Amino acid sequence: MIETIQYLDIVETIKADEKRVTGRVYCFDSVDSATRNLMAEMNAKLKRHTLVGVLFCNPNTQFCKDEILNSLNYFHKRSKHFIHIFCCGFGAYEKSTEFNDIQQVIDIDGTPWFYSDTALVNVVESVEAKISWTYSGENELLILDVTPCDDASEVTISNAIVCNLEQMKTDKAFTSVRSLIENLIRYAASDECADTWEFSDKQGLNAAKDSLKDGFLGLLPKPVSALYKNLEGYAVRKI
Repeated sequence: MIETIQYLDIVETIKADEKRVTGRVYCFDSVDSATRNLMAEMNAKLKRHTLVGVLFCNPNTQFCKDEILNSLNYFHKRSKHFIHIFCCGFGAYEKSTEFNDIQQVIDIDGTPWFYSDTALVNVVESVEAKISWTYSGENELLILDVTPCDDASEVTISNAIVCNLEQMKTDKAFTSVRSLIENLIRYAASDECADTWEFSDKQGLNAAKDSLKDGFLGLLPKPVSALYKNLEGYAVRKI
């Protein structure tokens, strides 16, 4: 769980992690020069991907209180290096003079965390300017497939989906947000995720967009997954 009071918090965290390669790296001991060259060529074709979750949740809503707030510390501990989870509007900024509307909401790893509507709006407006997404005002999760970018102040969002958590709960897509995030973390750490990216890299942009959504839908109950797959609807959609 990463404090996020501005879009730059997302960029800087991802930039610091771009050296991590998600995918298969071919490496064998005691090989001849021709084999080493072949392995280098194979590795060069692998794209680096970072799976990112961006939570837009307001602790003053009943849904956030019931489904998200008390699990933030667990998400922080559980996500480790498998997936970045950014919680927009939240952070350990008690002494900040930038926000006059902060409220203490939770402890993360023993440190008090605060929430600010102003900080949330800052991130919302920045992200809306970067991708074709408009915030609904409800509790949402963006799932981003991010690949390296030469621009030091920017990231490349290759593919993205938006999940309206409140609608998904109504549709019985999960029993709890906690279980959904747990499944997402397990997926991010799996060979299946690496296989999906490797396949989509070979197939092109359209396949990549479908792969991200299909991979996420695979975490949901089959009846709901089938419904969302056949209907580019409100609850889960590509952006």
